[in-house]
Amino acid sequence: MNPTIDDWAADFAETTAYATLRDALKEHAVSVCASFLHAACDHPGLQPSEIDEGAVKHAMLDHMPELDLPPEPRKGIPEILSAFLESLQDAGRLAGGRALGQQVLVLAKAYHDRCALGGGIRIPPVRNAAPKISRNDPCPCGSGKKYKKCCSRTP
Repeated sequence: MNPTIDDWAADFAETTAYATLRDALKEHAVSVCASFLHAACDHPGLQPSEIDEGAVKHAMLDHMPELDLPPEPRKGIPEILSAFLESLQDAGRLAGGRALGQQVLVLAKAYHDRCALGGGIRIPPVRNAAPKISRNDPCPCGSGKKYKKCCSRTP
């Protein structure tokens, strides 16, 4: 654990940005911010003051959907993180925090698309790209016979 990350997340609870959050989000805001910074720093091995757009995208889309949160705070993660990143810039801890906060808001739709209804990451369904072969279609092996008289019989 990086003490800087935990301190920054805890300090967020004392900012005016935190005070403007909805009450339903405040209970989980500090832990969400700490989880976000840990994920953003661990991916490329950055210090908290060095996170960039790639680290924000990775943390937002690959780690935040995995958090076990009630539905309301889960929906409010982009709002929490945007306010957090902006407050880091206001405190002089993160250059470009406002731009990263805006990036979080832009990624909000992709984040919500990745969230499963019951929590965790939604896995997109597997689609078979090849058309289904019916019995009376020509065999795909190229023999010229119908599929039912050719390769459908081979074990």
